[in-house]
Amino acid sequence: MRLALRVRPQRWCRVSPSVTIAIGALNGGFLALLVWSGARRHVGARWLAVLLCAIALRTVPYVLGFAGAYDRWRWLTFAPFDLTLAWGPLLWVYVTALATGQTPQRLTRHFVPVAVQLAYQLVCFALGTDAKWSWYTTTHLRLIEPVGLALGLLSLIGYLAASARVYRTWQQWLDANISSRDESRLTWLRVILLALTAVAMLGLAFGVWHWMITPLDYFGRTPLIVSLTVLVYLLGLLGWRFGPSAIPMSVANTAAPTIEPPPVDALPVETAQVEELHRGYQAQAEAWQHAVVSEGWHRDSALTLTSLAQRLGTSPRTLSRVLSEGMDTTFNDFVNRLRAREVAARIEAGDSRDVLGIAFDAGFASKASFNRAFKRHIGRTPTEVRERKTPTSGPDTSQLPPIRPLGDVRRAVE
Repeated sequence: MRLALRVRPQRWCRVSPSVTIAIGALNGGFLALLVWSGARRHVGARWLAVLLCAIALRTVPYVLGFAGAYDRWRWLTFAPFDLTLAWGPLLWVYVTALATGQTPQRLTRHFVPVAVQLAYQLVCFALGTDAKWSWYTTTHLRLIEPVGLALGLLSLIGYLAASARVYRTWQQWLDANISSRDESRLTWLRVILLALTAVAMLGLAFGVWHWMITPLDYFGRTPLIVSLTVLVYLLGLLGWRFGPSAIPMSVANTAAPTIEPPPVDALPVETAQVEELHRGYQAQAEAWQHAVVSEGWHRDSALTLTSLAQRLGTSPRTLSRVLSEGMDTTFNDFVNRLRAREVAARIEAGDSRDVLGIAFDAGFASKASFNRAFKRHIGRTPTEVRERKTPTSGPDTSQLPPIRPLGDVRRAVE
């Protein structure tokens, strides 16, 4: 009985991590299948699905190791489960496909390292059991494995940096072209990039500990492997939930470049001429602003820089330039100020409906967008406006000149 009591906890310690990690790996496979073939499939879906499989595949050796499979069947050594050199390129292709609406060109060169990694494992796997075991316990563990770990981390970090650049460019484009700012935020993508960065740093810490302090066995590496299962779940869930609704910087959402006047500060002209040019921008901006309010175009929650430019009969670049030079604002700020002013005007006019309902009628797509814009551009809460209280949050912090008096806007919307 005493012997049995000693053995069972030992077996449980070996089997429990194996079962936990196996469940995580299977969950990653399920999420990959869901992303690949589900109704919410999108342009980057297949790349995300492959990335999920590649990460989940890395946990398989630990599932087998905890279960004792490598001790019983040494011929499993070098089974091609390690494709870590594919993680970085797959992530970058996924982010780029989402941002641009199409897969990047000339991808082969990005996957040459993983092809070499896979070929090495297949060649070693084809060796006889004794030969592969001898190679594994000597040259591989002493030289190949640390070099592979370093290359894998460098690849992942490099492609994370490239993906972060795409993310920043994409977010800047969304801020400049999409009026519903909160609905176009890429917070979920930032979480994905931060999660992968955290796992990369954790892998670096474990590698340094293993090679410079004391070797780690399967049990010592358990936290790292468990983090991979969590990472798979996080990537799959966020990608499935938000990927299909991502707004790409596609050709359909942009316009061909047009010949623009050079920036004011680049013109070698007199001060009077600079002021005249600025007044021209300002007059054009005010004329377009009047047209937008008169037609009620700002009430379109799906309004974009491109769609508004088409309605005004100009190009997106010209519209963006006129708003910048003539009103010192961005498209997003311009539209949401008009919306906030309309909500305030309707409240002052005695509209007794729910404030959120008024906000939706004015073009806001969410409560978060409305609250942020109203606070920024009105300087009061809707309740204070309804009760005609004095602003308590200070003057309007916007850099825009006054659009129209609230009374004028109120008459326009009645």
